[in-house]
Amino acid sequence: MRVELDLPDVRAILGRLAEVFEERKDELNDLDTKIGDGDHGFSMARGFGAVRAHAEGGADKDIGELLMAGGMQFNEAAGSTIGILMFSALREAGKVAAGKTTLRLSDVADMLEAAITGITKRGKATVGQKTILDSLSPALTALREGLSAGEEEAAVVGLRCGRREPVRTPHARCDPQSAEPDGSPTGERARSIPALCPGRS
Repeated sequence: MRVELDLPDVRAILGRLAEVFEERKDELNDLDTKIGDGDHGFSMARGFGAVRAHAEGGADKDIGELLMAGGMQFNEAAGSTIGILMFSALREAGKVAAGKTTLRLSDVADMLEAAITGITKRGKATVGQKTILDSLSPALTALREGLSAGEEEAAVVGLRCGRREPVRTPHARCDPQSAEPDGSPTGERARSIPALCPGRS
């Protein structure tokens, strides 16, 4: 199965992200209250809502232009740290997609890798610190593995599900022996979160 995405597909994906974050904003806010100020869900919903509004305008000529402009809209709407991180991710992905009106899965993998690099440089985070990287990095690994095997359908499934091994995602159980969500040594704050680890970004 040959998988390609065109500009309308990418607009639709961004629109779906806006829907999902709007639907789940209360859950994200609840998780964020455990280590932050409880507005992460609002920030993500506002940010992707702004991206969707921009995408629906249909002014962008290619996918790279859409993502880079969308990143700026996200940052303006969401602000705070997550605004900068998502701006960095979308900008770096957009650079890879510059001039493209269609994407192969190999392009998507390159864009995801660039987005991860952008987040890593801007946020100074690494995999295992309960950040968004703990979701994106396994997805990239699964996508690359599927592509290397020449199985695009398997790569799509891998991109959706990530790797099979447990990773530190916002829905992972907290390990009292792991680092705290802000990366500092284990302490009462880490042990005080009994169920879900909200992560840092």
